[in-house]
Amino acid sequence: MTEPKVCFIITDAISFEMLYRGQFEYFRDNSNLQMTFVSGGKKRDFIKLAKREVGEVFNVGLIRKPSVLKDFKTLLNLISYFSVNHFDLVIYSTPKALLLGSIATSITRHKNTIAIVQGRAYENFIGRKRWFYEILDKIALSQSKKVIFISQSLKDAYLKEGLVNSSKSYLLGSGSSNGVDTSKFIPKKTNKKHPFTVLIAGRICADKGINDLAEVIKYLDTKNIFFKLVGPIEDASSEAILSSLMSDYPNITYVPYTDSIEHHFIGADLHLFLTHREGFGNVAIEAASCGIPTFAYDVIGVKDSVKEGVSGRRFSFKDTISIAKAIHEASINPNFDREYPLAREWAIENFTQEKVWNNFLSFYKDNL
Repeated sequence: MTEPKVCFIITDAISFEMLYRGQFEYFRDNSNLQMTFVSGGKKRDFIKLAKREVGEVFNVGLIRKPSVLKDFKTLLNLISYFSVNHFDLVIYSTPKALLLGSIATSITRHKNTIAIVQGRAYENFIGRKRWFYEILDKIALSQSKKVIFISQSLKDAYLKEGLVNSSKSYLLGSGSSNGVDTSKFIPKKTNKKHPFTVLIAGRICADKGINDLAEVIKYLDTKNIFFKLVGPIEDASSEAILSSLMSDYPNITYVPYTDSIEHHFIGADLHLFLTHREGFGNVAIEAASCGIPTFAYDVIGVKDSVKEGVSGRRFSFKDTISIAKAIHEASINPNFDREYPLAREWAIENFTQEKVWNNFLSFYKDNL
């Protein structure tokens, strides 16, 4: 029997590791798919992807930032590649890959295509700028045979705004792009002692809430609260804000990179997730799997990754005063570690990695 040829397109090769760690290995071991991975990115990330031995790897020169000339060249590269290489199924994700991949596969008559919508960078844009990006999304999704959304609230937003046809829109299971490894993200085994620790995990930038964090800390008496930030700094402005916070508050620490984020969750009392926009928000279910509640804004994507009263609390967007008050109350509550006893059970029931991976694999098989 011929092995079905499946191509995955993503903008940056590093995202194959960040968004799909373990997933393609699962596909390799549980199917006969012949996989190819197309993207742009740094040489080291292509080497890392190749070492996973999950399929062929091809650098087509995709870049994250908009560039008319470079993007047009990349589109020509994609058209050339898909003119020579035919696939039974093409799956594209992340904004630039979604747009250029959908156009290239349409031109080269690849009819069987699936778009995976991970979120949208223009979530909080307004006016003509938002309208422009919505048009690009409509173009990409109109060229796609089917569209997978990684959260119900994200799907609802696209349908409400008329960006996609409901007949080809899907949510697999409860959502998420990669689920959570519940054998690695486990509850702490001993009762934690003071100080009360708040973890902020992920990229450090305005969209992920570094300015909001500064406001929250300003409203708090922080002498008995320890803040730990783990993740890369995106820009000079965010770096300046973090440096200022660390200078003013000695109980703030920063870890730029880790391969073991689970250890930081296990050592925390609370996960603070002040993202302004999200497709889903996997860090929230990682925290839940560790039995650690998340306090977050009630925004698209996070509505699905933080279950109110079960895995944490959601607050009105930008209501930093209420969040600061809630953190203070949590820090002085001796029983706070028992406030969300069903968080891990909820994460296991809905987002165990193999369950999420099997949802995707079954969907791909059904569309071959």
